[in-house]
Amino acid sequence: MSRPEVKELNQAKQLIDEGKFDEAHLLMKNLEEKGELSLYDLVSWHLLECDILIQQGLFKELFEFADKTYKESLGLEKSLLSVDALMYIAYGLLLINNFEKADEILKQGEELLKTITQEPSKDYKQREAYIAFLKGHFSSPFSSQNSDLDLALQYFEQSLALQEEHDDKTIIAYSLNSIAAIIGIHKGDLNRGFEYSEQALALAKETKKKFTIANILLIMAGLYSFKGDLNHSIKLNEESLSIFKELNNKVMIASMLNNLGEDYRLIGELDRALACLEQSLALLNELGNLREIATIHDALIHILIEKKDIERAQYYLNQLEQLNIQLKNKYFNIIILLNKALILKNSSRTRDRGKAEEILKCILEDETANYENIISVLPNLCELLLMELRLTGDLEVLDELNRYISQLSDIAEKSGSFLVLGETYLLKAKSALITFDLEDARRLLAQGQQIAEKYGLNQLAIKISNEHDKMLNQLDLWKNLKESKAPLTERIELSRLNEQMKGMMRKQIVKLPKLEAEQPVLLTVMSKEGNILLSNPFTADVKIDSNYFSEFLSSCTTFCDQILSESFDRVKFGQHTVLITAVDSFSICYMFQGQSYSARQKLMHFSEIVKKEPDIMRLLQEATNKNVEIKVNEAASLEGLIYESFLSDPEQFQMPFKAYEGDGPFIFVSYSHTDRLQVYPIIDYLNRTGINIWYDEGIPVSEDWKSSIVDNLERCSAFLVFITPRIIDSEYVRKEISFALKKQKPFFSVYLKETQLPSKLEFEIGDIQFMNKYLMPEPEFYNKLKEMLNSILII
Repeated sequence: MSRPEVKELNQAKQLIDEGKFDEAHLLMKNLEEKGELSLYDLVSWHLLECDILIQQGLFKELFEFADKTYKESLGLEKSLLSVDALMYIAYGLLLINNFEKADEILKQGEELLKTITQEPSKDYKQREAYIAFLKGHFSSPFSSQNSDLDLALQYFEQSLALQEEHDDKTIIAYSLNSIAAIIGIHKGDLNRGFEYSEQALALAKETKKKFTIANILLIMAGLYSFKGDLNHSIKLNEESLSIFKELNNKVMIASMLNNLGEDYRLIGELDRALACLEQSLALLNELGNLREIATIHDALIHILIEKKDIERAQYYLNQLEQLNIQLKNKYFNIIILLNKALILKNSSRTRDRGKAEEILKCILEDETANYENIISVLPNLCELLLMELRLTGDLEVLDELNRYISQLSDIAEKSGSFLVLGETYLLKAKSALITFDLEDARRLLAQGQQIAEKYGLNQLAIKISNEHDKMLNQLDLWKNLKESKAPLTERIELSRLNEQMKGMMRKQIVKLPKLEAEQPVLLTVMSKEGNILLSNPFTADVKIDSNYFSEFLSSCTTFCDQILSESFDRVKFGQHTVLITAVDSFSICYMFQGQSYSARQKLMHFSEIVKKEPDIMRLLQEATNKNVEIKVNEAASLEGLIYESFLSDPEQFQMPFKAYEGDGPFIFVSYSHTDRLQVYPIIDYLNRTGINIWYDEGIPVSEDWKSSIVDNLERCSAFLVFITPRIIDSEYVRKEISFALKKQKPFFSVYLKETQLPSKLEFEIGDIQFMNKYLMPEPEFYNKLKEMLNSILII
């Protein structure tokens, strides 16, 4: 037979994809013993066995078996199967760290492919794609040899482009996964990293190849770890570990234990992290994988230093040095030097810290040091200088510290490492604070948050936003320190620069304060001339206090140009914060009380939709041309967008106040949830004036919810309903009205808009006390409503 027995080979391939290696071997052994396999079939089967060896982590065996298979394939003369065998040999050599020989074999395979022209274009392109994929591995951080992120990315993208023409889902999934790792983990663009990773996982699940799925889960876990979602990362790492255990791949089991150890380290569970690494080391010692053993030693040293167990850290460093005598690996030469510096840096003796600084500076000058080394060295060097600065107060040390921070920033920017870049903006901001350059500190914080948000680094964005809020709250304190010429040590402590340096150096996930929704106060849109085009209060106080409102608008006008041009994004206004952004020629200002992070997300959402909606932009432009203010309740598109952006998500919106739950007299408020924009400022005002209010805070519809409504209707002292055309379609408002009338509760209605009620409802409430808010000046409305309700409660 000149061609393979497609049926049996395909069955064997399917069994291998499912991890049923013994069944695949039995199937092919039966055919082999019957003599029913041609040389082409036999070589094809042996290439599938190479795949089994990869999935089981038997890399030395892979190299030897692939070499044997290549020699078998020569009997086919010039065949693509010979190219495949050479690729497996090269991959095996790469995995056992014989990089020079692997490169030589890869070139041999590439040259052989060029001489084979009679094969179908699809088969030829598939080999081209696999060669590009292997070249990507040679240049990627996975090899830790000649790491070049951009070159690796170029090869993986080339492999992807070649394969997408022919729909080889497995190699496409691997290429997407490798791109996800470089873009997401090594460059820090998590948004794009997740896009590639999710595409890869979807394809892998289509192929049902367990080994591929496990590898993609591994990278996806790394992305979640960088995002700061460590629970999700641990879950995915455990899923991946479970699959590798099924496949009996001890190398990958050890690798997954290492990854889990890093996750536990990041959340501060150092003992659990240590246990994972020790399990990993025991497996690798059994396998004799020196390079992986050396990698675990490095991780162990870092954890033991964090645990302040310097004696054991030194023991593993000595072991690492012994291992590298056998490995002779330039990469580990740098790692050993870095670990020596870390141990010396943690000494209480000034002399040892001086030696650590010398070693770190030597690594920076070493031509063999790669990007990852330098990114590790610079924060540690900065921390040493910060220690010296705190002891001496010498401004020359601060200058040197700033030079290294700038160097770190430049490297991160050139390499596209956005996580590190965002962190350095925070470092720069804190350094600017120390020298009392408050405006520069604010600018740097705003820019750092923009970088974090752009690339999906949510944890970092929250951290920077919180730091920005703290700085704004301390502005007066910083100004006083500047006037009093406070000593450098006091400024360093207040800036918490040391805390930020430690967090970056250890790459630990900072335990952020609970993220709470802010209390909305006011949203305005202004023209570039400073005219108000739209004003939507979320609380009545702003409208009532006209002086405060005018002062706010004046403040926005003053700050808008500076804020938008200098990358500032917020100002402090009394007890409130104001976020300002621009959409074309319009300035959008959002005043609130509380944390800025969720407020910023809402404002960004609102601004993006405004920018994309021609009807809203036209409405704003017409208001500008006519110099009039838009009435929100008369612009359905704007009213809906404000509600959607600022009020629709209960987890991202702080209710005006907690509904009353006491035994005193209270008002039951009934309203359509779609009218919240107009209702909340009114009931918030009433609550602030001392009137007890119960209202539905957005509890999901359930039996408990219904019981709560009935119970509070039974107990309330009076019933207040807000009427707009929307209540006609609100089943629950209609039911609440009927129940209140049946129970003969004191009843009062407020018409927010002119509304034609259905005849039955008009008959029921037409003669009951009411106010037409839409026809009254606001101060008059609020005063009369308060008086009316107070009189009802007194009765």
